[in-house]
Amino acid sequence: MAPLVRTPPASERLVLIPAIDKRNTTGYKNVTYDRSKKRFVAKVRDGGKRVHLGRFNTAEEAATAYARSEYGRADAAKLLQPRSALTAAGLEAIRQAEREGLTLTASSNNSTGYKGVTFCPKQKGTKKYMLQEWVCGKQVSLGYFATAEQAALFYARREADRDTTDLTTPPPPPPPPEPSSAAGAEAVR
Repeated sequence: MAPLVRTPPASERLVLIPAIDKRNTTGYKNVTYDRSKKRFVAKVRDGGKRVHLGRFNTAEEAATAYARSEYGRADAAKLLQPRSALTAAGLEAIRQAEREGLTLTASSNNSTGYKGVTFCPKQKGTKKYMLQEWVCGKQVSLGYFATAEQAALFYARREADRDTTDLTTPPPPPPPPEPSSAAGAEAVR
């Protein structure tokens, strides 16, 4: 007999949390694939202990189980928390990411909302957002930025293997389209 699949009521608003770790192949936070059982597993760590939430046929079912758990609801609440109004510099960083075809990596693990970005209120000067990354088991600072969005843009460029030497310089514009043969002949005459 096939297992009974319960469809969530319309009033139940679930947020499936996307994976933060780039090594995650399922696309969802706290969801892995067990090759020996050929099933998806939802599990979390709570105070150093592993909490098993179940095995599922699809990654979406496992992500839904995580979203329904107290851990998933807490993560969703962090993601849905209203963020402070964007500054002009922050808005420009978001627009620049869109122009470059980059996605700013969201995170529910910190107050800034972006992966690796931490707000440092005691930092002197105007650059109070620190970007950090784990490299070979050590946390390395990648710099301080005026806005969380600028730090996230730097991280997105780094992940895409783009030049990160100067954040203020936009990428070069695309080459102009070549004229068609009819237009080219017209211009020669």
